[in-house]
Amino acid sequence: MTQQSTLRALDASLMAAFSAAGLADAAVFTQQGGGSPTACSVYVDRGVSYQGFDGTVRNDAVSITAFLDEIGEVPKRGALFVVGATTFKVDQVSNKDESRVVCLVTTA
Repeated sequence: MTQQSTLRALDASLMAAFSAAGLADAAVFTQQGGGSPTACSVYVDRGVSYQGFDGTVRNDAVSITAFLDEIGEVPKRGALFVVGATTFKVDQVSNKDESRVVCLVTTA
């Protein structure tokens, strides 16, 4: 088993458990520039501290963690995640590995 397949299997198991416990959200992902909306599960974290390139620290950032097995590709700037009645627009990818991607988002 490769690191990628191990991470993806582990993340899928954790997401299933967290979703069942109400700690993850159902979402619909649409890549920037169009494409088919894709159902996925995400973690939405509010009040994230983030330091920008200019040294400015934000303590009110929102991040969304999504899984590449579900969304298929790394979101581009402007991609959308709809979680319940809220639409989030990807500002930038802050972290990614073989299984997941963390995006800083704003409400659209």
